[in-house]
Amino acid sequence: MIEKFESPKIKKIITLPEDNDLSWKTDVQKLINGDITLDRKTVGENSIKALQRLLIFLGYSTSFRGAFSIDGDFGRGTNRGLAQFKYDHGLRINYDRSTLAYPCKASNAHRLITAIPDVKLTVPTLKKLIEVAELAINNGEVMCGSFKDAIFHLNNTHRRSLLTCRKILEAYGQLAQNAVNQIKAERGVDIPVEWLLSIVRQETGGVIRPRFEQHLMTSYNKKWPTLDLSEIRFQATSFGLGQILGVNYKMVGLSSAKDMYFSSPEEQLIQIGRFLIKRSQKTKSVVVKKRPGDADFRTIGRYYNGPKYAEHHYHESLARWFKEFQSMM
Repeated sequence: MIEKFESPKIKKIITLPEDNDLSWKTDVQKLINGDITLDRKTVGENSIKALQRLLIFLGYSTSFRGAFSIDGDFGRGTNRGLAQFKYDHGLRINYDRSTLAYPCKASNAHRLITAIPDVKLTVPTLKKLIEVAELAINNGEVMCGSFKDAIFHLNNTHRRSLLTCRKILEAYGQLAQNAVNQIKAERGVDIPVEWLLSIVRQETGGVIRPRFEQHLMTSYNKKWPTLDLSEIRFQATSFGLGQILGVNYKMVGLSSAKDMYFSSPEEQLIQIGRFLIKRSQKTKSVVVKKRPGDADFRTIGRYYNGPKYAEHHYHESLARWFKEFQSMM
């Protein structure tokens, strides 16, 4: 089994290219030798990072507050991610769907996460993780629909390294222009490229870091009790360069929330444009402006970040990024 972890693509998933510390192999060997006591209290730090990278690659949150983070701590969030994976793939468990969608609100979801019992790393679980990862790679069902892009974002999430406005322009400027042209062709709305790039800078810093909302999964599970739980989990997760919540998949022109996860960067930029003009005529009238003012940035801030946008100075940051991209272009 250890050779599975040595395959070039799997190795890229579980380790940074500059990381030569392969001590996680020791824990894997323990499992192979029959020691199945590896859990959130006993696994080594590098093994946990490898597990977190693998879970994130497959679309699972690893932080108790819903972030996709790689910190070497097998905390409640990573435990939840592994529990969700085991449920999704029919592995042996002692909990059910209602346990994963435990009753909670936004304010207490992180505290009540203990409703999900501790899970263990076992040989069947690791085999299934690798099997599912290999299948996803072969089918192109990975973040951005591209293994190369998925690894880029995974590694930058691990390094906690975001892109500057200049780097975002270099990486996504032409794709954003293509997206603007597409929106104009299909909707007749001419959005300045700066709006799309400013949203990217504000929401993700050019590095895709999905975010899972437990309270939304609980709510959606209650609303759609027969819908596949993995799709519900994707609907309760924000995806892409613009961090658009999965439940909005129809609004951005897709057939499922999972499709948002697999969308290419250019498709994600198109989705940002569609999201900006779809719901509100007021927002639609703002995002065509080439010289927006404070009230315009407040309108987009309220729409994109919610009623408490001003507490986060969202509109001020958005204005700063817009002007910076404008100066560079």
